[in-house]
Amino acid sequence: KNGKRMKSIFKTAGMAFLALSGVMSAASCSKMFEGAGMSVQRTVLVYMAADNNLSGNARRDIEEMKDGYVPYYFDEGSGDVLLVYADIQGEKPKLMRLSRDRFGTVNVEILREYEDQNSCSDTVMRAVLSYAAGLFPSEENGLVLWSHGTGWLPEGYYSNPYSADPEGVPVPMDVPVDPYAGYVKSFGADNGYEMDIKDLAGALPIRYSYILIDACLMGGIEVAYELKNNCDYFVGSAAEILADGFPYSRVMEYLFGGREGLERACREFYDYYKEDGATIALVDTRKLNALAESCLDIFLSGRVAIPTLDMDSLQGYYRMGRHWFYDLDDFVGRIASRDTVDGQSRSQYDVFRSALDEAVVYKRATEEFMLGGVSQFTIKQFSGLSTYVPDPENTVLNMYYRSLAWNLAVRMVD
Repeated sequence: KNGKRMKSIFKTAGMAFLALSGVMSAASCSKMFEGAGMSVQRTVLVYMAADNNLSGNARRDIEEMKDGYVPYYFDEGSGDVLLVYADIQGEKPKLMRLSRDRFGTVNVEILREYEDQNSCSDTVMRAVLSYAAGLFPSEENGLVLWSHGTGWLPEGYYSNPYSADPEGVPVPMDVPVDPYAGYVKSFGADNGYEMDIKDLAGALPIRYSYILIDACLMGGIEVAYELKNNCDYFVGSAAEILADGFPYSRVMEYLFGGREGLERACREFYDYYKEDGATIALVDTRKLNALAESCLDIFLSGRVAIPTLDMDSLQGYYRMGRHWFYDLDDFVGRIASRDTVDGQSRSQYDVFRSALDEAVVYKRATEEFMLGGVSQFTIKQFSGLSTYVPDPENTVLNMYYRSLAWNLAVRMVD
């Protein structure tokens, strides 16, 4: 790949006034698929929201998919299906099926073409995913979310952070211009619109075998926990992701390979970016309730110690002063008790660490995160998941954080 830049997930509930029927009626089918409703073994859908400055990267990644594993066209009841929904700047959004014919040639079949729409709208996303699931009811479903991303943050906050004055009026914060803004990708930027992770969770019509987010800063406990009822496995990066994203020619076959395949895909991602900088983790979302229970016990007793932490020494995964992403283990380990009391066999930290190890089934990180050949931060400790650390002075973020599923479970921000 050429010109590695960075990616940032859709962050707004914008255009919620669109009814599902309206979205579907606005769509025009260039070709009605004859096999609607056929049952298959595995379906992987790549949802690309690229009506933004990543449009060139999206086109290149689709070409890379064609160079990788593309399933053969098959008879009903067997095989794999690869679908790509692409909303690329300057083109009409379309849902496509990539398949090989008996001669090995890759064919691109347009299943549905849409009029211009906001692919970062929860209504639009649900309509597209529901339509795809209806076409190909599968035993296993994988979902790749491809776009810009800003973790758990509220809509628009990462690029334009603000605080509130004593009367609650938003006040813009003075943040430096990011010289590497074009290098990274985030999830969810469509013509200026973003999607909140709570709306993302509500937009998913079925439970997926896995959700892989090819976007910046999405590998946080807040995101994984918000999506735990939507998938069995979650793949994300605690740090930013270069704009090229996953090396699709290498990983496509692994996206059809269950848990072991996901581990291989994570390994390929790490190997591809290890000279530049990368973090990646595979999380078993079914283990996150136990992790939350361990953290609830810790935060109830240790929350008072948070304001006294030496924030500069905590492992962070951010640049340009956007200090909203720290290592989960490093943070929790500093406020959890390491003593056993009342006959308990394990300390608070031991219980937490055991639950974390059960949840994060694979993780890799480089020693440095590089951009343009320059180190942005050192990675001395990597647990696989990032977290927000409450800032007593940031009432805006703390207020929003209270509404996230993770915080409702662990009561970190009370």
